[in-house]
Amino acid sequence: MSELDRDRSIPRLRCYAEMESDGSWFAICLDLNIYARGVGLCEVRESLNNLVVDYIDEAYGKDRAYVSDLVPRRAPNYFFVRCYYLRVRSLVFGALFSAAKAFLAFALPAIPRSSRTVNA
Repeated sequence: MSELDRDRSIPRLRCYAEMESDGSWFAICLDLNIYARGVGLCEVRESLNNLVVDYIDEAYGKDRAYVSDLVPRRAPNYFFVRCYYLRVRSLVFGALFSAAKAFLAFALPAIPRSSRTVNA
């Protein structure tokens, strides 16, 4: 776990990933309405992370004058309801159905790349 992941003072963006019926994965950042698709969970999380980092960098970079309009940019309510439904289903039926394991809620740091520092 990196220093960035442990720092609780950094705002977090709510995200989730779920397996589609064809076996591919879909992930969305609920706070920015950005999504990614991929073959595997690791791939889709990495892709979403890269999209979110690029978006945050642009919002706090050249689009800084409009940052209050760009961050946050909520996803439609359907995705929030879907996330909470999947979370409850996973908690209630997780031990009984393997399909409940095809869901992952996670958070990403909401800071621009230029603000991140690397501790050796």
